[in-house]
Amino acid sequence: MKRLILLLSCLILTTVIVATITLAADDFALQPIKVTSNVPVKITISSGPTVNQPLYRTAQGEWKILKVEQTGKLVSFSPPADALASTVILLNKPKWLTLPDDEAPVVQAISVGGSAVELSETVKLGHLPETPESILVTLGDAKNPIAASRMAVSIDGREPAVFGGKLEFDQSKDGKHVDVTISPGDLAEAVHTIFISVPDASPGFNTCTLQISFTTAPLLANGNFEQADPKGGPLHWTTSTWSQNAETKAEFKVVDGGRSGKCLMIHGIAGSLNLVCGQALDIIPGATYVLSGYYKNDANLGTASVIGKNKETGKQDQYDGMPGLQQADDWTPFSWEFTAREDNTGFNLYLRSGAGKVYFDDVKLERKQ
Repeated sequence: MKRLILLLSCLILTTVIVATITLAADDFALQPIKVTSNVPVKITISSGPTVNQPLYRTAQGEWKILKVEQTGKLVSFSPPADALASTVILLNKPKWLTLPDDEAPVVQAISVGGSAVELSETVKLGHLPETPESILVTLGDAKNPIAASRMAVSIDGREPAVFGGKLEFDQSKDGKHVDVTISPGDLAEAVHTIFISVPDASPGFNTCTLQISFTTAPLLANGNFEQADPKGGPLHWTTSTWSQNAETKAEFKVVDGGRSGKCLMIHGIAGSLNLVCGQALDIIPGATYVLSGYYKNDANLGTASVIGKNKETGKQDQYDGMPGLQQADDWTPFSWEFTAREDNTGFNLYLRSGAGKVYFDDVKLERKQ
């Protein structure tokens, strides 16, 4: 960085900050000088900086010609009165730079695994069966090149390389378009957020930000029923006896004897028995899903249902039920397909039973592709 010699033209100096910042390390390099001062100041730069169409930015955001004095390898200038208390100065305006420019690059397209997604400042992909191999983001800028070398990408607040991922970009010759390919790497089954920050190569650091979120966690938590709460019930599931009376007696327990460990037992013992074991669903209205798993029972016992609320009224609306399960002494697979109503929200899934014992294991919910 060039040595700066400050020659103060006043007796009382309250604040002076001078900084030279390189905006890009490629063909669109720019070295603006930021000056913050609430008093007149004269700045002299040694080592013979290149001077070509010098400009400064006024407090109102206009760009004007800057008067510069050159003596040998010394270049001196003073920010004009309309540039106090803060300004940006360009001693060498490159040919490619267009001023003024207060507009950030714009996201023009996003695709995940080769499939286009709807554009938004915050893109919610919802549940994905697995971490996508690649996410492609295309950006464009109408006035100035994009400073692709200064873009920042984080996954859950960390660099992609931490997860074995990588970042690549392909920029057009004029610099105004760039394809950014993000390979997330090996991510755990959880909710993930990718944050992208892309500036242009103008002195104003005009920056486009984009947030992409998705989850690879199962739509149903603890669907293998290996986890139990302190009372022995299935963790992450809510149990209840609807329409119960004084004689109602039932059990919801995680027990041994599952297909590969533990399983859920719903045991209706006495009284009015409308037994439900459920959890809230993060599913997309209008999308189709498949509920599958394994069961065994001691009678024609066990079913499932999905309940949703109307978006406008908030009242229960969708109520779809799976056909009842037939008696099975050994673990038997089941599968049920349903579509979440477009005008509904707040969906819940319930495993259900009545009098007798039914066992569930390895229950999962997947979106139909």
